[in-house]
Amino acid sequence: MSSFKKKIYQVTDLPFTSVSSKDFLENPPVAEIKKRIQTVIKKEAPITEWLLIKRVINSFDIWRSGSSIKELMTDVLLSMPLAKTAEHNDSVYWKKQSDPASYNEYRIFGNDDLSCRDVMQVPEAELANALCAVLSEKGSLPYDELTRETAALMGYTKMGSNVKACMDNAVKYSVKHKKIQKKKELYALK
Repeated sequence: MSSFKKKIYQVTDLPFTSVSSKDFLENPPVAEIKKRIQTVIKKEAPITEWLLIKRVINSFDIWRSGSSIKELMTDVLLSMPLAKTAEHNDSVYWKKQSDPASYNEYRIFGNDDLSCRDVMQVPEAELANALCAVLSEKGSLPYDELTRETAALMGYTKMGSNVKACMDNAVKYSVKHKKIQKKKELYALK
């Protein structure tokens, strides 16, 4: 039985406040932004910075993140004592009590569109856990089969370039963090 836990991705239900982008930038509601950041992290962590920013600005009825809004949000995030790790293309925010090294969950799509994350929004640690769950069930697999089955487990039915790149990164992450090993042409749990 796998020690990797499958869960349904749960999206934070934030209060909705309609603010124009101009007002948001000229008089940013920093205290409320921080409160919403904390709320999202509490429910959705680990979460990529890009998705975290998107969740918060969407709750202010802002649907496009230009460079000024992104800069404001990054400044607010940097001013907060948050636990985070770096990945290839993003930062990942964690609950304060979480230990990224012992994180063992992966979250799949729920029944609504909001729970469907773009593969680029899924932290590498989470994809690595899904990859390990596949290996715990199958034993060992060749690279292409492992990445294809992991993508399917996570709900990605087509191996487009983004899915392929993220699966490649999950394999590298898993090897680097000694979760899996390569023996000849097969990958297996360590």
